[in-house]
This record gives sequence, structure tokens and C-alpha cells, in this order.
Amino acid sequence: MNMYKTNKFVQWILLVVVVLYIISGLGITRYQIIEPLTFGLLTKALAFKMHSWLLIPFLILIIMHIFPAIKRKSKKEKKK
Repeated sequence: MNMYKTNKFVQWILLVVVVLYIISGLGITRYQIIEPLTFGLLTKALAFKMHSWLLIPFLILIIMHIFPAIKRKSKKEKKK
């Protein structure tokens, strides 16, 4: 897998994790709205667990998303 495809894969997975993170956060604070919208699948307790579980993958994906840009920038600065 080349670097472009890897970056795109990380971007899409990060997008999914961010959306789930936001929905789970809303499920904690606005459970009266989110629970009926998800037909009772996302309860306040499950939303809290999801929100807790998603923190580490979110941080890892953010680092993986930012690292290539930092690497490119440091290479450009070394060339100068």
C-alpha cells in the first residue's frame, strides 16, 4: 500500500471515529433526543462507554493523520 492510499485510509477511519465520538458525546448530554433517534440502540450508558473507548483510537488516528505533514515540512526545512 503506497503512502497516498494509507493516508486516505487513515483520513476515512478518522472521519468515522470523529462522527462516532460526536454522536456518543451527544448521546451522553442529549440522551433524550439521541436515544429515540437510534431506536433505543444508543442509551446513555452505552454512549458513555463508546465515548470512553473511542478516545485512544481517536488520539492514535490524529497522530497518524498529522505525522505525514510534519514529516514533509521537516524535509522541506532541511533542504533549505
